[in-house]
Amino acid sequence: MIKKVYRKIRLKAAQTWYWHRFYAKLIKEMEKKIHSNNKLIKINSDVPFVSKPGIAFSFDDSFRVEQWHKYGMDLFGYYDVKVTFNINAFHHYEGKREHTQREIDLLLELQANGHELAHHGLKHENAKAYITEYNLSKWIEDEIEPLFKWMEKQAHSKTREKFKVPVSHAFPFAAYNDEMITALVSKYFKIVRGGNMSEEHLTPFNHTGFAPSICIDDTFLKSEKYIKKVLRVAKKTGLNLILMSHSILPEEVRWEDFGWGEESNFAGTWRTSPNMIEVIIKEARKLGFEFYTTAEIAGVATFIDPNLERCIRNQLINPNVKWITISELNSIKEIDLSGQNITNLDGIQYLSNLEKINLSNNQITDYRLLNRLSKLKEIYGDNDQISSKTGTQY
Repeated sequence: MIKKVYRKIRLKAAQTWYWHRFYAKLIKEMEKKIHSNNKLIKINSDVPFVSKPGIAFSFDDSFRVEQWHKYGMDLFGYYDVKVTFNINAFHHYEGKREHTQREIDLLLELQANGHELAHHGLKHENAKAYITEYNLSKWIEDEIEPLFKWMEKQAHSKTREKFKVPVSHAFPFAAYNDEMITALVSKYFKIVRGGNMSEEHLTPFNHTGFAPSICIDDTFLKSEKYIKKVLRVAKKTGLNLILMSHSILPEEVRWEDFGWGEESNFAGTWRTSPNMIEVIIKEARKLGFEFYTTAEIAGVATFIDPNLERCIRNQLINPNVKWITISELNSIKEIDLSGQNITNLDGIQYLSNLEKINLSNNQITDYRLLNRLSKLKEIYGDNDQISSKTGTQY
C-alpha cells in the first residue's frame, strides 16, 4: 500500500515537472518574438483587427455542439468573446451519422452570436493517414470539397439563415504537412490551423497560410498559472494567440453519461471547463486583449446575409475578390443600404469608420451591431425601431 502511494506521488511529481518544462520552453520561445516584433509595432497599437493583439479560441469537432451551445452561448455572449468552432458534417459516434437538423440549428445559432463556423473536414479523417493510404487529391476530393457543398445545402429550420462560406480550416488531430498546407492555401482557405508548432506559437494580423495554436484542454493545461504567464508574454509581442480546445464541460460532468461507448473515451479526455475559460477571458481583458475569430486574424470580413455582402462588395474596387479584407472596409464612411432586402447586419461591425448609413425599407429586426460603430453619426430608417433595438438614440 505504501509503495502504491509512493508511486502515485512520484508520477504526480514527474507530470508536474514535465509540464513546468513544457511551458517554460514555450514561454521562452515566445519571448524571442518580443524584441523582434516590437520594432514593427506602431504607436496606434490599440486598433482592433489591425494592431491590437487578440485571443482566438478555437474548438474542434462538432459532435460536441450540444456542449458548445449549452455552456458557450452565455459564456461568450453576443459578439463579445468571439470564437471559432471547427465543424464536420458527421457525428464521430452514434453510427457515424450525419448531423441532425437540431445540431445544425445549434451550430447556426452559435454563428448568429458572432462566432465563426470553420472547416474541419467532412468526416474528420486524419489527413496524414488518409493521404498515405490514398493520395492528396483524394483527401481533398473526399474531405475538403464535400464539406463546402454540405454546408451550402443547410439552413436553420426557423430563421432559414445559412452557413457562411468557410475562410479557415483546422486540421483534424492536428495532423498536417507542408504539402497539405500548400494545397489548401489559398485555393480553399486563407488560413489553416494546426497544433503546437516548434518555436512558432503566435500569428500576425492579416495572416495567410499556416497558423499554430496552443492546446488548453485539461490534458495539456494543468494550471491556470501557466496560461496567465503565456498571455502576459503574448501581449508584449503584439501578435495574436490561438487557443485550441474541444469540449466545454464543467468538471463534474461525466463523459460516460453521453452514452457514446468506450470508443469515445479518449475523445472525452479532450475538454476544458467553463471555469478555466473564464479565467482566460478575465486575464485577457485585464491585459487589454481583443477577442478574434480565426478568420478575423486572417483579416477577412464575413457576412451572414448575402444581400448585405453584395452591397458591401459593390463598394470595393474589385467586387469579385475572393475574400473581403477588413482593411478594405476602413475607407467606407457612408453607405446606402435602403431597399436591399437585408435581414441581418452581421459584418457591418467591420466598417469601423462608418459615419452615415441608410437602412430604410429592409427586414432587419436586430440593430445591436450598430452600437459597435463608434464613429456612426447619422442613420436613416425606422428610428423608433432602431433606437429600441440598440438602446441608442440617433
